[in-house]
Amino acid sequence: MKSWKSYFLDFAMVFLAVFLGFWAENFRSQIQEEKKIEQIKQAIVRDMKKDLLQLNDYVAQANYNLSMIDRMDSLILENPELVDQQDFYTTMVNYSVAYLFTPSDKSLKQAEEMGVIQNEGNDSLSYAALKYNYFLLDLKFTEQLFSNEYQIYLHEIVPKMTEPELYRQVWRFPRKTLESKLGVKPIDPETKNRLRYFFANVSFYYDAMEVNADSMRRYGNEMIRLIEK
Repeated sequence: MKSWKSYFLDFAMVFLAVFLGFWAENFRSQIQEEKKIEQIKQAIVRDMKKDLLQLNDYVAQANYNLSMIDRMDSLILENPELVDQQDFYTTMVNYSVAYLFTPSDKSLKQAEEMGVIQNEGNDSLSYAALKYNYFLLDLKFTEQLFSNEYQIYLHEIVPKMTEPELYRQVWRFPRKTLESKLGVKPIDPETKNRLRYFFANVSFYYDAMEVNADSMRRYGNEMIRLIEK
């Protein structure tokens, strides 16, 4: 028969084997979790850099549309018989194209669901992500107001200030120039007032979207800096 020492040694060896196996599995899971977290962080950086590039184009397009609105605001003050058709319709089509921001936020949402950002020791990362999402939501809300304004404009104002065939022609073939010709459809005072009201609203929305875009760029760059440091 084995002595109690032999039983104790057998028990100790089994316990040690189980403990080491459990510790190794836990260590392996921890390494995999850390690796997954790091992959998500790098995905956030890649997506954020895409968004920052898109925001640059977004702001540039907004400023271009504002310049076209200013141009149209000047054209409607001129004698309609002396306004060039190509200039008039091309300007109108240019500011009628609304560029909407499409975020690459899949990785950021995944990080939030997994608690990757919330569990960070550095609270600045979670704060930057919170502020980025705040301004993103405000940007999308402003875009919705902006889109609603454009729907009213396209359906109620455009038909009263254009020759439908010429408008459709420039809209469908923006690179094809109209025949050089002076004279556009006169705009009645009520439509002109509605048009200028539309310009004022849209200019306000563009300004608001640009402020949101600038804030998103600020906090997006901050997130990249904190992840990559």
